[in-house]
Amino acid sequence: MKRIIIAGGNIAGTIVANRLAKKLDEELDKGEVEIVVLNPTDEHTYLPGQLLVAYGLENPVELKRKESELLDPRIKFLHGQKGTITKIDVANHSVITADGLSHSYDYLVITTGVDYTWDEVPGYRAAALSPYEYDGALKMREALEKFQGGTIVVNVAKLPHRCPVAPLEMTLILDDYLRKRGIRDKTKIIYTYPTQGVFGRPITNKFMLKLFEERGIEVHSPFNVTKVDPNEKVIESQEGGKLKFDLLLGVPPNMGAKVIEDSGIGDRRRWVPTDKFTLRMKDQSNVYVMGDATDLPVSKAGSTADFESYIVAHNIANDIKGNMGVKHYGGDVLCYIATGTDTATYIRFSYTMNENPPPPSYVHWWGKIGYNKLYWTVTAKAVV
Repeated sequence: MKRIIIAGGNIAGTIVANRLAKKLDEELDKGEVEIVVLNPTDEHTYLPGQLLVAYGLENPVELKRKESELLDPRIKFLHGQKGTITKIDVANHSVITADGLSHSYDYLVITTGVDYTWDEVPGYRAAALSPYEYDGALKMREALEKFQGGTIVVNVAKLPHRCPVAPLEMTLILDDYLRKRGIRDKTKIIYTYPTQGVFGRPITNKFMLKLFEERGIEVHSPFNVTKVDPNEKVIESQEGGKLKFDLLLGVPPNMGAKVIEDSGIGDRRRWVPTDKFTLRMKDQSNVYVMGDATDLPVSKAGSTADFESYIVAHNIANDIKGNMGVKHYGGDVLCYIATGTDTATYIRFSYTMNENPPPPSYVHWWGKIGYNKLYWTVTAKAVV
């Protein structure tokens, strides 16, 4: 029997596990293949919805489901101590969990995501409100409801980070949100970014800079945050910048999961070295890496994981069944970008294709909302 272990649940792990179950339908039924998902918790959070919760545009209860209810019933799911991975041992083709058990694999898919390393920037956690965590999104919503005017700084601590378009969305929704509350003229919005401009891709950067200018949003970049004083409400940068704020909306530093470092398989930021076309871990023929865990030069986004899942599931199934041919990942990404409380644009790009964002409209907003709604029934269950 061939055992496939998925190291991590949530978006990437769930989609690829379900896609594998579809590809290996007969083999699963005959007991020739076992698919095992290991995840610390049975809670599945739809992360892209957290930003909408922060602005009161989504109900928090819509963002959580049980992982066990999303997975194909034939998939073995372990959580709690049994699903918490303490070491990935690629030399011995095994994964160790917190209950002390060793799980051997024929194929491993690493979908361990990111850790938010708040403490890399002194004072950041105490000062910043962030939709990057579920509780943080609820706190941000509360703070914004009470806000009556002043200076709001939107800060991106370090690159790369999960969902690269989210800080743009955070800023543009904020602008519209304040207008609709009648307090935009009493508020200064400042956006800070670690590299020149507001976004890492030149075409989208130019598009967004124009939008920010039209909306009267001040940009400070490059701005690499070194510390935040939560009492004085000041954020400082390596470049010598000091900004006072009434509210700080932040994207905390991101690193790969700690287990990657503990297993000695990541780079210095704990990203796993991954072949950009095959999605195999470098120097490993039976280990694949997906979603936020990779060191690939593509967005760490839910759609990226979705595109990658087709390749990983197909190639593992091809290894097991044969005669299907090998597929390669082309670097495909599709991100909707909310440009207000009811408008959006989107970017679609790959290794060889540049994006061309259309003008913000209501139509693309409904595309974004529709994608969010279909996540539970279509995307997570790998229906398409």
